[in-house]
Amino acid sequence: MQKNTTYISVGDFLDVYHKIREKGLRYLMSKVKLLPTARIESKWDSYASTSDFWLIPAIQHSWNKMISGHPEMEYEEYVAQKYLSNKRNLKLLSIGCGEGFHDRNFAKQGCFSLIDGIDISPESIKNAVQSAKENNVDINYFQGDFKKMKLDSNSYDVILFSSSLHHFKDVEATLQHDVKPLLKPDGIVVVYEFTGPNRLQWTNEQLDKANELLRNLPRKFKMLSDKSSVKKRVYRPGLLRMLLVDPSEAIDSESIVPSLNKHFKVLEQTDLGWNILHILLKGIAQNFLNEEPETQKVIDFLIAEEADFVKKQLKSDAIFGVYQNKNLL
Repeated sequence: MQKNTTYISVGDFLDVYHKIREKGLRYLMSKVKLLPTARIESKWDSYASTSDFWLIPAIQHSWNKMISGHPEMEYEEYVAQKYLSNKRNLKLLSIGCGEGFHDRNFAKQGCFSLIDGIDISPESIKNAVQSAKENNVDINYFQGDFKKMKLDSNSYDVILFSSSLHHFKDVEATLQHDVKPLLKPDGIVVVYEFTGPNRLQWTNEQLDKANELLRNLPRKFKMLSDKSSVKKRVYRPGLLRMLLVDPSEAIDSESIVPSLNKHFKVLEQTDLGWNILHILLKGIAQNFLNEEPETQKVIDFLIAEEADFVKKQLKSDAIFGVYQNKNLL
């Protein structure tokens, strides 16, 4: 499988063009920050998921089925039933919690007396606090860099990474020196993560397959969010743009699976794909949110095409997994 690296791509200029059309040049210039940490905070403070593939119900159901065997059962309920049944007063730490959706799902399971969530984005934490209040769940939220926080050793029964571990530099060291010490001897780490190419440097095979599928999509499914532009091609993102927008994006994602397998006992690990749908549906996912028969037929076809691609390539760009400390078993 050939891997290429792109420093600046046509797709970078197209993304900037569409963002200016959608939000204006003043907004775009407000995102220009000198310090890497400031760029990361700025990215997630203003992030709104409106056209990402994980919003599509049919795709969510396919992932649920892969994990739990049931399209309607989300992984939080599955983990609680399989690993935390009949347990009470447990403690959970959600690292890179974002706006707290998954924390609230775990809170509903009834087995936790304490849930802590940490995120670098002040705006995300603000929204998480508000959502917890609105949903009447008791969750402690902290804004800041997880690695700089003083947390008690051997204190958590569950540590959660939901699409956040791939934002950490040196994943192996993070797991070994920052995560393992916090876990109780019989605790578990739950991971729902992107594990594909570092810096989203898609392989040529991925790009070729995604563009093949894009060419054959009916025009109405290729409309961008401005409702006047058509997505014509999938590009590998340039490293320069990625560093300018979010220096933490997929910084060491390729190390996640080998590092987890090295430092933890794998209780289960499920490949979720993301190899094609992640890049194919970026910017056009909003066209697949309705329940019209044609839409469902097309998205089911795309899900099947990705599954076939993953099977042939023997590599998944995302996983769900549950792990325990090796040296404590």
